Amino acid sequence: MKTIKQQKTVLLLLLLLAVGITVRGQSQEKLLSFDQAMQIMLEQNPALLRQKEAIRQKEFEVKSKKGMRLPQVSLNATAMTMSDPLHLDLTPVGEAISPLYETLGNYGVFSGVPNPDPASNALYPYLSDDMSTQIVRQQLLEGGEAIQSHDWDEIIQEKNFALLTASFALPIYAGSKINGANQAAEVNLSISQQELRHAEGVLLTELVTRYYGLALGLQVEKLRKEMLKSMENHYNDAKKLFDNGMIAKVELLHAEVAKNEAEREVKQATRTVEILRTGLKATLAADSIGKVIPASNLFINTELTGLAAWLDRAKELNPQLQQIQGKKELVEIKHRVEKNEYLPTIAAMGNYNIADKNFSPYMPEWELGIGMKWNVFQGMSRKNNILASETLHNQVEYAEQKANNDLEAYLVKLYNELQMQMEQKTELETTLALANEYRQSTENAFNEGFATSTDVVEANTKVLQVKTLRLSVLYNYDVALANFLQTAGVPEQYIEFSSGDNTVTESL
Repeated sequence: MKTIKQQKTVLLLLLLLAVGITVRGQSQEKLLSFDQAMQIMLEQNPALLRQKEAIRQKEFEVKSKKGMRLPQVSLNATAMTMSDPLHLDLTPVGEAISPLYETLGNYGVFSGVPNPDPASNALYPYLSDDMSTQIVRQQLLEGGEAIQSHDWDEIIQEKNFALLTASFALPIYAGSKINGANQAAEVNLSISQQELRHAEGVLLTELVTRYYGLALGLQVEKLRKEMLKSMENHYNDAKKLFDNGMIAKVELLHAEVAKNEAEREVKQATRTVEILRTGLKATLAADSIGKVIPASNLFINTELTGLAAWLDRAKELNPQLQQIQGKKELVEIKHRVEKNEYLPTIAAMGNYNIADKNFSPYMPEWELGIGMKWNVFQGMSRKNNILASETLHNQVEYAEQKANNDLEAYLVKLYNELQMQMEQKTELETTLALANEYRQSTENAFNEGFATSTDVVEANTKVLQVKTLRLSVLYNYDVALANFLQTAGVPEQYIEFSSGDNTVTESL
């Protein structure tokens, strides 16, 4: 048997475990305002992180294109072997001049050789003809012997050799290709930034749909629980009346069916809330955030500014229109580059021999020069490329026109939907007051025996329907507003519309 001390220890451990589970369950709940949810989404959503990385890629590409204006310097190492060494055979030249040296060395007569003696060259600046002839003949004979003994078949490059050189190339004029590449890189960066803005707007609408969808689901769950409580009370009242013989059994059975139906709808609403909460966590990309409870209520605005101002703002700021404008600029850049294909390309280049092994001594140590390439004829491809770029420009123009028309039509549709939701909200307030009064009157009449259970259930159901519809109107307004601001190019203004004097919030 366990001692009293052991039993106390076990009870203490169980108590601590129960407290830990309770604290853990409470700590998993996360009360989250829409502002906080939006900040988490902007920081953690993988779609936005991917788009931000795409922008970084475009920024590096801009820097890369700027490098096209700088010289390209490279080190080149080469090791070569050939089937035979390169040689130059000048034996015929030696054979041709040897007889001349021999003839002049034996028979030539010369004069006017300067006197090399400093003591007598003042009086006799030139040697006599005999002495001049003798000296010149001697030198010619020696030269002839050197020519005959010389190897006139000389190797100018060994069979095996290695070479280490440094070279550079600097573009001077490339027919606007470099300028075009840099301009296109800047435009692509701008397009990528607009794609990020568009992605933020799309995800904002998704966040609104799921965040306020969860808020709506929780409110509907609360309404279903209120309905269940009303049906339970109605069933209890019906049972008392039946026991007292004031109503028929069919009325009691109808009240019980209504209570069971209310229980089913509560379970369905609870499951729906969990589904909505899972979708919200996916948008936030925060699996460790716990059980999210929206802290911001559904809302609706009392008025909106005129449609014309929104249309002007959308045409200026809509990110998709900005992307089309960027693509239009790319087409114009391409057209300029295609036209300049008729011009030559000019570049400076150079080469320096750093080190070599068995390399020909007749090759220069360095070279420096300027080169030009001018394609005179390319089979009409340049002309057709220019015509193709003009056609592409027309396509973008038509796409821009259609996008503007679609944008205006969509904004008008959303604006009217927002106005409709505001009107619905005002009308439903009167309907709700009437439904509550009707329910109260019906319940009193049932208790006095002047109404049936069906009347009571229908009256409570009508109140539930009106309250649910009113919540749906606010939810539809919130989602439509997110779409409207996204299309207008100002999704960041959503926070301003969700609070302030122009905003009415709803909480049951």
